[in-house]
Amino acid sequence: HNFFIYFKLCVRLSVATSEQVLDTLDKNLEPKFVLLGTKDFGSAFASGILGKYEIIYVVDDFKSHKGERFCGANIISTDKFIEISKKDSSIIAVNTCRFDYSRRYFENLCREQNIPSLNFEQAIRLFKLNDFIDYRQSDWGPVILENVEKFSLLAEKLSDQYSRDTLYSVLLFHITCDPEWYLNIAKPYSSLYFRSGLFSLSQNERLVDCGASIGESTSALIDATGGSFDHSWMIEPDKYNIATLVNMIRKYKASQLDGKISLHPYAVGESKDTLEFNHIGWHGGSIAYDGKGNGKVQVDTIDSIINDRPTIIKMDIEGAELAALKGASESIKVHRPKLLVSAYHRSTDLLQIPELVQQYRDDYKIGLRHHTEDRWDTCLYFY
Repeated sequence: HNFFIYFKLCVRLSVATSEQVLDTLDKNLEPKFVLLGTKDFGSAFASGILGKYEIIYVVDDFKSHKGERFCGANIISTDKFIEISKKDSSIIAVNTCRFDYSRRYFENLCREQNIPSLNFEQAIRLFKLNDFIDYRQSDWGPVILENVEKFSLLAEKLSDQYSRDTLYSVLLFHITCDPEWYLNIAKPYSSLYFRSGLFSLSQNERLVDCGASIGESTSALIDATGGSFDHSWMIEPDKYNIATLVNMIRKYKASQLDGKISLHPYAVGESKDTLEFNHIGWHGGSIAYDGKGNGKVQVDTIDSIINDRPTIIKMDIEGAELAALKGASESIKVHRPKLLVSAYHRSTDLLQIPELVQQYRDDYKIGLRHHTEDRWDTCLYFY
């Protein structure tokens, strides 16, 4: 309770960015941006400011000698970046690096060289880009501010102190735009799903692997159980990943895992449907809610796909988790599987997912873990 009194004050008093950047904006009606790093956050920021501001360069020492471009701008070295920044006071750097080492490298560089800079979250907030970027990269601040009391109630429902500390740190990151909060509570990525420390696994687990991607979660189950489990239903709609999963199943032919893994080329949702999908491979494929995908997929419900009693349902499906849980309502009500649900794609996930699950069953314990050093892979555990 005392934390959330402090938190409410923190929300209202937090400053989105540094005085140095604000001074630069006051002096220059047309700031020039330099992106630090060539990752997805850079692409997101570039799409958000398209037609409004100019990105003049992108900094990546590993690619600068190759003559490549990123987001329409030339890639330059750190030395070149320092040189041009000293000559042009209208430049603002946007640090779009994901990982702590590279993010901190550029943060220290800008401070030492007195270059005005923002991290990705600060930039999205300062320039009010929520309406122009993907919902998975949006500023959660307004939603958190509107729901402080609900987050307080969620904290009371969490099963252990580490889960509460995780919730506080995730929320404080989204309020302060400071990734340092994640470093206080982040678990290794290898602990995602089956090594959370919240529950143990039996030798008869039946996993519904929603968003199977390239098979990482099923492979993690194999490792965690030594191959002693009953079945994994790998559900994956992205056509580029499906080929990888077919090869994975073929690899286990005539082994102890033969017949234990099946592939289902669907997206999961609340009901059967056919929808546009962004087929991009790896982890990022998603339903195209704007109808502008690069192909169609069949949508089905977990209750329809699964022909046995599941003991675990895992979901990492890029913001479709709530709909998929609705399509698994009977499986949850009747069988009470452990639920391992990504809760970082939408700003409302941390509230809406527990509310829905508790409508189906009120006897789950609820845990929360965060498994990277940036905003991805916050996971709710119902066990």
